[in-house]
Amino acid sequence: MKFGVFVHPDRPKVPQEEITHKIEKAGFAFAENPDVAIVVGGDGTFGYYGRILQIPMLFVGVKESTILGSRARLAEISYNNLEKALADIEQERYSIIKRKMLSVNFLDQSCDVLIDTYLERGAFSGCIRYKVHVKDKDRGNEFCDYGIGNGVIVSTAFGSGGYFSYPDRIEHGRWDGNLANFSDDRIGICHIVPAYLMRKKNAVMSLSHKVAYTIPHSAQIDIELVRNADVRLYGVAVHSTGVPISINDKITISQSAKNAKIIKLKNQNYRK
Repeated sequence: MKFGVFVHPDRPKVPQEEITHKIEKAGFAFAENPDVAIVVGGDGTFGYYGRILQIPMLFVGVKESTILGSRARLAEISYNNLEKALADIEQERYSIIKRKMLSVNFLDQSCDVLIDTYLERGAFSGCIRYKVHVKDKDRGNEFCDYGIGNGVIVSTAFGSGGYFSYPDRIEHGRWDGNLANFSDDRIGICHIVPAYLMRKKNAVMSLSHKVAYTIPHSAQIDIELVRNADVRLYGVAVHSTGVPISINDKITISQSAKNAKIIKLKNQNYRK
């Protein structure tokens, strides 16, 4: 079996050469066209390669010792256990889990997303005004949220323990664990610190308290600004500065035809 190494293109937590040397020194084959991707870094790096790689991926976390450093919560193993994990993969002591993804269409571009995407303020100090139109043709359900706040998150089930879960973490007073877990056939929508939130359904407008909720994965989501500001779409580009979005731009999110292939090891003691 041939392994490939993938790290953050600009800020790798471990140099790619060091990881490659570690793999080869342990007696495993490294290749430019691998059978398995060894993705080393934090959750942002996992999300980036989850969008672009077609081969099975092993997420290897590098936890940082600083208070606000990366926790790599989506990692299957820790970097210290890489050699043991590769031996298990060689011996076929693993399974491949297919996770549903989102297709995000914006500015005549299209991008598949494994974790989440979110529309949020850029260099702008005020609240942004936006609407989220949800259409579920299979179940005949349709509504539109109108919000004034910091923005809105759309999350997959795989990414539900990240940014999407912030209301649950605040409510329960816990910042560890996956409090907002939902099944892979759902999509999560979460408004970011809304100061005002209304919902229009069946031609009736009413005040909404649903800051975070899920919808069927088959539904379509359209997001638009209703007032221009410095607003950006995140989670769809290599860089972390986001893509500028204006009042005339529509963001459409729906189920992707692509599934991410994520390696799960039978030995669950490699995360420490």
